[in-house]
Amino acid sequence: MRFRRSAIVAYVAATAVMLLGAAGFRLAVERLNVFVVKKPVPLRGALATIPPTLGRWERVGEDGTFSAALVEELGTSQYLDRTYALDGDPEKGVASLHVAYYTGAIDDVPHIPERCWDAAGMRMTRPPEVVALEVDDSGWAVEEDLVNRATGEPYRGIPVRHPVTGLEETVFMPIGPFEMTVTEFSPSDNQRRRQTGGYFFVANGRTTPSAFGVRSLAFSLTDEFAYYCKVQVTTSGSTSDDEDLEEYRAVASDLVEELLPHLMKRLPRWPDYERGPDPAPTGSDEE
Repeated sequence: MRFRRSAIVAYVAATAVMLLGAAGFRLAVERLNVFVVKKPVPLRGALATIPPTLGRWERVGEDGTFSAALVEELGTSQYLDRTYALDGDPEKGVASLHVAYYTGAIDDVPHIPERCWDAAGMRMTRPPEVVALEVDDSGWAVEEDLVNRATGEPYRGIPVRHPVTGLEETVFMPIGPFEMTVTEFSPSDNQRRRQTGGYFFVANGRTTPSAFGVRSLAFSLTDEFAYYCKVQVTTSGSTSDDEDLEEYRAVASDLVEELLPHLMKRLPRWPDYERGPDPAPTGSDEE
């Protein structure tokens, strides 16, 4: 088969344009410090080492272990599934804590109750709404020399003492408001029962109550590294009204306030990654 000379010239020209375009795009990405593919960020300590006692909340039972199929569906093997009871007494109140960590091959559509519980056959009884948590941050000291690159806000730190060595470490708290997306479902086999779940994310050192907000926080083209962590608190009850929502908010606020310093001690120390290019690994914490 023979081609006209004009067709051959057009083909060669088109190929040259494509090659030059690819080379130019790669050069522009390098010059502009744009990172399309994100590098993974390791945890500094296993989530399972989060203390079994958080303030007045004490672990009851053993931590949950997912099957291989559920881990594959969750999208990560780095998770914590634990039940806490107030003063260790389930009669005083119970809250289930679920923490899941993602990095490397990040899924930008995280697993959240309004999707998972619906897929499990449960019925939504309260639509999702963003609820502000009451987290006491009065003890968080401003670090004037450490500023979040994305927001320009200074980081705030809190001292956390190691239970064995007694050594103190300043843990940097995430930037942003502490809000949860809260929804309520009823199990298919017990329509009178109510299950309330709320969640937020810590992504690249910042917070968001939105699964879609993770994309803007952890997928910035100027960040070479990326991670996000979902924190979910679930409670159960038998009624559904505004008083129950306030009760849930009080429970979640108290548990999250106690959890945050220990969680951030295990998540990546994000100011180190903002300094780049490749931060030296910090010691893990195995409490």
